[in-house]
Amino acid sequence: MAYKLRQKRTMARSILIVIGIVTASCSAAPTAREAALEACNLGEVRRCGEVGRWYEEGNGVPLDTAKAQAMYEKACAVEDPLACGRLGRMLMEGGGGRRDDARASKLLTIACRASHMGSCTLAAILLESGRGVPRDGPLAAKFYGAACNDGDARACANLGTMYVDGTIVERDEARALGLFARACDADYGPGCSSLGLMHEKGRGVDLSWTRAVTYYTKACSLGAGSGCLLMAFACEKGMGIETNAGRAAGYYVQACEKGHGLACQYAGLVYEQGRGVTADRARALELFDFGCGLDYAAACLAVGEYYEQGFAKPTERAESYFDRACTAGHTGACVRLGELLNRGAKADPARAKLYFGRACAQGDKLGCAALGK
Repeated sequence: MAYKLRQKRTMARSILIVIGIVTASCSAAPTAREAALEACNLGEVRRCGEVGRWYEEGNGVPLDTAKAQAMYEKACAVEDPLACGRLGRMLMEGGGGRRDDARASKLLTIACRASHMGSCTLAAILLESGRGVPRDGPLAAKFYGAACNDGDARACANLGTMYVDGTIVERDEARALGLFARACDADYGPGCSSLGLMHEKGRGVDLSWTRAVTYYTKACSLGAGSGCLLMAFACEKGMGIETNAGRAAGYYVQACEKGHGLACQYAGLVYEQGRGVTADRARALELFDFGCGLDYAAACLAVGEYYEQGFAKPTERAESYFDRACTAGHTGACVRLGELLNRGAKADPARAKLYFGRACAQGDKLGCAALGK
């Protein structure tokens, strides 16, 4: 009996030892995240790019763009093209709290030349626009072409626009049509908008308003504000679709809400004038203000006028909206602000003269006339 008891105790101890070993082994084994982070901290800095992506996306860790950027910096320092590309994108978009187009262009170009095609598209955008780097259209076209061939729909659409414009590459509307079709087939909304315009204008293809409307509808459904705006125009003009002011108003609002500043201006006017909807100045002001937030100068001017004329309170806010419109390049807003500063108990002729000067310097005749008084 004593022997059997000792045997049971021995077996129990053996089982506990085995369980302990298994438990220790499981707890000691690092997770994939822990292994990547440890490798990054121990000097295997290429793994830092992987960690950076977790922080940028908030994937299993708290979202922290500053930490993401720091991790990408480490990996990019040893020429990890993927990390350089992601860091370049963050710097281009202002992620992590700072924007640096010049450095973004350099990093994205490095990543592109290392066959990170998503970076090619972004590098091309900076090169085409001259943001932070001397404008280089031919190189931008080359990068767009490489990314498009790799399946990047945005690159195809942007390259198509170049072929329509004909200033950077030789005009080739047939080729542009094919590029827009590729982008649209890949469900890139702006590509569908451009394809619709080709059909509307009969460029590289037989003119067809009906087909244009089909592509505009698809573009709008894919979230492209340009498609919704073009549908609004089609509804107002009865172009390839029955004239319907109410539907047009709805499309203007959709386009505005999708981030198209010009559409906000049109939507505001529709509600201001009661075209297809009940006239509503409060709604008009809301739409103009949304457009101003998208840095559309004419919308900022419209909001300023609402405050100046007393349709919104306090009237003093007109000055800040006129200033925003002027800063965004609307010379008429500079003149309006100058006139505002020239009158009333708090008139400031010196500041008014500065705004008239800004308008005049950009060729505004009213600004020049006011400056000469």
